[in-house]
Amino acid sequence: MRKRLSATEAEQLWQDYRAGDIYALANLMQQHYADLFHWGMRLCADRDFVKDSIQEVFLSLWRMQATIAPVANVRAYLLMVLKSRILREIARTNAGYTVGLTDDYVFSVEFSADTHLIDEENEIYQLRTIEKLINQLPARQKELIYLRFYQNLSFEQIAEVMQLGRQSVYNLLQKSLNSLRRNWSIGSGGLLIMLTSLC
Repeated sequence: MRKRLSATEAEQLWQDYRAGDIYALANLMQQHYADLFHWGMRLCADRDFVKDSIQEVFLSLWRMQATIAPVANVRAYLLMVLKSRILREIARTNAGYTVGLTDDYVFSVEFSADTHLIDEENEIYQLRTIEKLINQLPARQKELIYLRFYQNLSFEQIAEVMQLGRQSVYNLLQKSLNSLRRNWSIGSGGLLIMLTSLC
């Protein structure tokens, strides 16, 4: 598994891209592609559409290179831009269907358990159980959990991607975790304890 760029490395590439270095932008795309693809697939299950959307995001960035501003966190910014593009395109192609900052869009969570690294059948069962519970949550709660625990974004970065205030992110996460706790069967809370301890 490829190590993610550090925030400092990503920021330097962003500065180089803003200065006109197309290779810096290509490097950003290469380094963030897996995260962006996985994120896009949570929003829309059409692989080709997601790949095209990622390509369009980077083409748009190149066209805006001379005027684009610095960003606080490159990965969070790219996730936000991709989400906006995908939801806007879905709304455009499905006449009359609007997608905005509500719970009306589809979002799914899937943990790609590397089963050869998980020895215990019980651990795989718990992973699938928590995945099922998370997917019963409203879309925005699933999105928040995905950003926090899969993408490992800070609360500030999540607020930027989801276009929410920081306090709203805290409140929504607390609501999500409370719902998971209520629905988790007694005696199998190891993963849930792990999740709640990370916030």
